[in-house]
Amino acid sequence: MVDAITGDDVKAFREAHELSRLDLADRIGGAVRTIEDWEAGRRQPPPLLRLVLAAIERKLEPWRLPTPIGPDSSPADIREAATRRFQLLGDDEVARHEDDFARALRDDATPAEMLILAHMIHVSDGYQWTQLYDDWSQRPKSGWHTTFAFRPDFQAARPTIGFETRFDNVAKQLAVFIDIHRPGERLPEKVQAENALLARGIKVISFSALDVLADTERCTDTIEMVLGEIAEEVLFDAGQIEVAWKRPDRR
Repeated sequence: MVDAITGDDVKAFREAHELSRLDLADRIGGAVRTIEDWEAGRRQPPPLLRLVLAAIERKLEPWRLPTPIGPDSSPADIREAATRRFQLLGDDEVARHEDDFARALRDDATPAEMLILAHMIHVSDGYQWTQLYDDWSQRPKSGWHTTFAFRPDFQAARPTIGFETRFDNVAKQLAVFIDIHRPGERLPEKVQAENALLARGIKVISFSALDVLADTERCTDTIEMVLGEIAEEVLFDAGQIEVAWKRPDRR
């Protein structure tokens, strides 16, 4: 049940936030005359106005239908989608995740790269949440963690997203590529980079930009599944579990 609100409450809110009657009318989608009537006591404000004023105080933007994400999405569309995703994690997390996201991105990031990075924030390896590092060299070298970075230096290549699952001295890595240059074609330089990573025991996943923009959730699910398998392998090699889970297609 929402407590009743009076005209004096409306006036006190407006003055505390240095809003004119016109400003407040614009924010709530009403008329200046309505604000005047409330404050003069000629009309009773509806109780739900208290929730509207709370939203204004938190500087929330008026609701509108989200812009669908697709192949033609702009960087601005992706940033909006990223913010919506972070908001699902709770109000206390939004600012931290937005800050992590902005720090990790590069100025030349494509919409597909931006979107996959936003979806990697707050994913799980099946045991714990992943941790984003904007400086790959600063990731922890001991303990039990799954860390990731945007465009980390994997020596043989620089994937879009690089992961490392570690339990003390046992560590395994995953390279996720957004295939932008002639996607789907097995060009010599792509094959060479992939083989160099595989030779070092690094798992490799590749998506086209269209894959990411058209069905980000499927790409995210694929990455989480592989991360889960890597986490199991690390724990098995570290002697923490007796049997390592494997993806159904690899059993």
